[in-house]
Amino acid sequence: MSQNIGVYICECGPNIKDAVDMAELLEEAKGHKDVVLARSFGFLCAPDGKEFLKEDIKIHNLSRVVIAGCSPKENEHTFQEVLKSAGINPFLLQVANIREQCAWVINEKPDATEKARELLRGAINRVSLHEPLHIKTICCCADVLVVGAGVAGISTALAVARKHRKVYLVEKEPCIGGKVAEHEDLYPDMACASCVMESQLDEVLHHENIEVLTLTELMEVKGFLGNFVAGVRQKARFVDMDACIGCGACFEVCPVAVPGPFMAGVARRKAIHVPYAGALPNVARIDEDHCLRFQGKSCRACLEGCPFGAIRYEETEGIRELKVGAVVVATGFGSFNPQKDDRYGYGKVGNVITSLEFEQLVNSTGPTEGKILLADGRPPRNIAFIHCVGSRTEKFNEYCSGVCCLYTLKHAHQARMQLPEAGICQFYSDLCLSGKDAQGFYRKVLAEDRIEFFRMQQPGAIEIGNESGRIMVTHTDSWGKGKQKEFDMVVLATAMEAHGGIEGMARTLDVKLGKDGFFQEADARLDPVSTVREGIFMAGCAQGPKDIPSSVSQGYAAAGRIMGKLEPGEPLELAPMACEVNPEICSGCLVCIDQCAFKAIDMVDHGVSINEALCRGCGVCAASCPVGAINARHFSNGAIFSELRGLMG
Repeated sequence: MSQNIGVYICECGPNIKDAVDMAELLEEAKGHKDVVLARSFGFLCAPDGKEFLKEDIKIHNLSRVVIAGCSPKENEHTFQEVLKSAGINPFLLQVANIREQCAWVINEKPDATEKARELLRGAINRVSLHEPLHIKTICCCADVLVVGAGVAGISTALAVARKHRKVYLVEKEPCIGGKVAEHEDLYPDMACASCVMESQLDEVLHHENIEVLTLTELMEVKGFLGNFVAGVRQKARFVDMDACIGCGACFEVCPVAVPGPFMAGVARRKAIHVPYAGALPNVARIDEDHCLRFQGKSCRACLEGCPFGAIRYEETEGIRELKVGAVVVATGFGSFNPQKDDRYGYGKVGNVITSLEFEQLVNSTGPTEGKILLADGRPPRNIAFIHCVGSRTEKFNEYCSGVCCLYTLKHAHQARMQLPEAGICQFYSDLCLSGKDAQGFYRKVLAEDRIEFFRMQQPGAIEIGNESGRIMVTHTDSWGKGKQKEFDMVVLATAMEAHGGIEGMARTLDVKLGKDGFFQEADARLDPVSTVREGIFMAGCAQGPKDIPSSVSQGYAAAGRIMGKLEPGEPLELAPMACEVNPEICSGCLVCIDQCAFKAIDMVDHGVSINEALCRGCGVCAASCPVGAINARHFSNGAIFSELRGLMG
């Protein structure tokens, strides 16, 4: 069937006009049987150029258009809009890139012209086989599920919660705020962490469009962007959240004290407890693994001691299905276990602790009420801080966590403020001081806190042992010489690692993990908050090690990506360039299912079907189909081969 094809060559000022022979290109275009019009113009993407193109299409009743000019990545959408306004389907267009692929990269004009002719022939051949495509829409849900209530998850929830959009903020712990909420001070200004976080935590807990689900874990996620169904399991707290005010009366009467999660159990807590002072929501929780009643005994101490009748022994866990349009994973990070490396003596040498344990020591609500003390209760006279424990090593983690140097400087400053006469040393191989305030903080600590720095030859060039009740630190310095020094306490700055349950989370979400164990980005440079599964986003340390400002920023970025895709009350547009199956040809071999990275293909009776909401139109399934039963719209075999024949002359 004959077509009325119009060919337009954009001169792009001198960019194309001076690099190729325009007259020769126009002659090439006019030599094709279906081309009824071939013209050039100064700047087709300019307002007058778009108006010229629109009027030409109407006057000459064109059915298809070829534009020879710049990259389709730059202006293909612009010209599609022009075609739409002129009354023809926007996909009956083909763009030949003769600027980036010819004019800008070939110095000789005859050679550039010849390649431009080939590209133009291919575009003309191909456009004649284009089929009109139409954008379909489906109903969608604009609500959002955020998994993890640390700083990144909270930032996402607050940013995305709007009128007509609900946010479910799921946290597996009994309180929100993540690790940051448990810190005493934040570098570089040593601000009170709980003071910084309190307003946001309070806003989240009382926001009319945010439902906080603590003690809750994600079980499964089915569906696709705009139409996810997430299954979550909420454990029993055994305390009524509406009735409890966190007064602590139940703690006082509970007869059971068990080791707490910090300092190897030095800090003990009751079987009914609040995780830490200041935790929000300020509601107690019964640990059924240690509660006497749940061990078959008749204890009713907390029930009788609660003045508000908040104890609920009969409470059970609940399963909920949440319908949402997008999911954000903000599950935070884990810490390297230094017991994996015998050089550090952790767990074998007394008073060798991790940075997180030191954080708990200096916390005024911690086991020593903020006092830096050794295991025997004495204050240390000498403290060593060891950098890069588990970081920057092929054996464990090749990457730099990026925050350890600064929080170790913070810990040294805290130690100096409390122990003005103590010897404080830092063992490092390199210092990572990123951010506009970091260098100033380093200079301040260096000038005011009288801290010695010992440079190691490389990360891990150190050995920690015990000699006569004292800790002996042996390190290889930057000149390759071995040196020794005694200390009372050693603090290990451990690497930030992927969270312990991240593999299971990845399986639940059906997304990929990178080689470092964190969630894999769709594009590490241009789209660092998206996963390869459309509608599943990530924020904060779930994506990789980062500090608080970077985690907050990524939370906002994830919220922005969601709000750009899902609008409450508006249908969701599907990409028209999806793949389709011809059921009469499909043999049901299922090869395509394994090849689809987006899980868009499902098995049906005697064959397969493609979910257009999930399909990205990549064409891998079409290329792998042994019988040619799958067609990639806009990139059909016929159109591609026709373009290749044009390129080959």
